[in-house]
Amino acid sequence: MRIVALAFACFLAVAMPAHADDTRTFNAMVALANRGDAEAQYHVGMMHNNGIGTSQDRSEAFAWFQKSAAANDPLGAYKLGCYYDGQGAGVVAIDADQALKYKLVSAKAGYARAQHDVALMYDRQGNSEEALKWWKMAGEQGLPAALFSLSRAYSAGKGTPRDLSLSYAYFKLSKVAPAKNVNEMASMLSKPERENAERLVAAWKPQPTALTLKAFAGITAAEDHLKAAKTPVF
Repeated sequence: MRIVALAFACFLAVAMPAHADDTRTFNAMVALANRGDAEAQYHVGMMHNNGIGTSQDRSEAFAWFQKSAAANDPLGAYKLGCYYDGQGAGVVAIDADQALKYKLVSAKAGYARAQHDVALMYDRQGNSEEALKWWKMAGEQGLPAALFSLSRAYSAGKGTPRDLSLSYAYFKLSKVAPAKNVNEMASMLSKPERENAERLVAAWKPQPTALTLKAFAGITAAEDHLKAAKTPVF
């Protein structure tokens, strides 16, 4: 799975100077967004959010995310949830209920990062079973943070019976720790537990949804959307 732009995750990137091609893409996207295209409204919000093709302006980004979410775009809803979750400091007050509401829209639509965020929010509320459900969905898509969270949940028995074999398998799949830590964890298992975990790891393949791939594609997804909409870039 190719992650093109981490800036399209739930955090602010450093503003980059606008390039001519980015400016043309931005102008074309605004024209499409002004015609009511919900995905284009999301992309315009992201371009304002990250300063791509235009100056970075979080107030403008928030306004476009509101339009996109109102038109039922799941990625627009996710970013709106991010702003209510603290990214919109100085633009909108933190509102945990609104953050969960909008991130749930995106999580249900299949976006892995939204599923992971929703799991974290439920975990903070003490709802371990619901957190585990969403971490499993995000983990199946290959999101490293979700796989690591699943490892911790199975190790601690949060929301599920304790299972060190599964904990080790998810820990290894997450690839967030050095090899020595993986080996240390493996040494804690019995031979049958370790063999079962290794079988799970060998057979596992991430299955990212189209929505997750689109979100991770960043500006490339925006350009593809313009092409699909047959919108000229001037």
